[in-house]
Amino acid sequence: MKVLLVTSQVTYVPSNYLELFQELLSSAGEHLAGLVILKNLSPKLLGDVAGLTYLGCTGVASTMARNIAELPLRRRERLFESRKLPVLYALSMNQRRMISWVVDNGIDLVVNLRTRCVYKKHILAAPTLGCLNIHHGLLPECRGTLCDLYALWNKKPAGFTIHEMNEKIDAGKILVRREISRPGEKDYIAYLARTGLEEGRALAELIRGIAATGKLPEGTPNICSSPVYTRNPTRDQIRRMRRDGMIL
Repeated sequence: MKVLLVTSQVTYVPSNYLELFQELLSSAGEHLAGLVILKNLSPKLLGDVAGLTYLGCTGVASTMARNIAELPLRRRERLFESRKLPVLYALSMNQRRMISWVVDNGIDLVVNLRTRCVYKKHILAAPTLGCLNIHHGLLPECRGTLCDLYALWNKKPAGFTIHEMNEKIDAGKILVRREISRPGEKDYIAYLARTGLEEGRALAELIRGIAATGKLPEGTPNICSSPVYTRNPTRDQIRRMRRDGMIL
């Protein structure tokens, strides 16, 4: 089985998700076919880092700044290149050349890891088994962006969900749902620092199971009568989070 991983050039996860890739290469490396890095470094992103610093989100801002500064080290790329696996760069997985690459190389599964790319029908249909996403909230209830941050703020369990992708956002069937927050947890960066390894372990186990059966697991319906939708917090929400003791 051939699995293609897709991530962002810059994330706000400590070490830019390095632990996840180390775990996957160690535990399911025989099934990995390469890495795609979607370019998102831009003046706007640098402005976001400055803005977060101004709002007191020094943990998130410094993590992003460190990840940007370490891009020339190519730590993620070197992990794959050392195993002679290709590393590709793109602006979107919906580009024609990326769709063609997936088809031409017989990719069975594409896994999206912390990108904001909305996959459209042609890339969704390109791999033989489809596309998966790691959603950073507990589906089917928690939808949108930064679900884990809002969950911690509201003293609710936080975690991630691995789900099949379709043309509706966060709507495909649920394959893995994992709670990883600790009771009363308020340090968002410390929480994120644990997530990469846990996601890597869960994804490696899922990939091995799919490779053994040649198909996706049955999964569960991604249906909820009263879902909660979240989006990037406003300045007022960030101030309220910090007043409530959240460490951002």
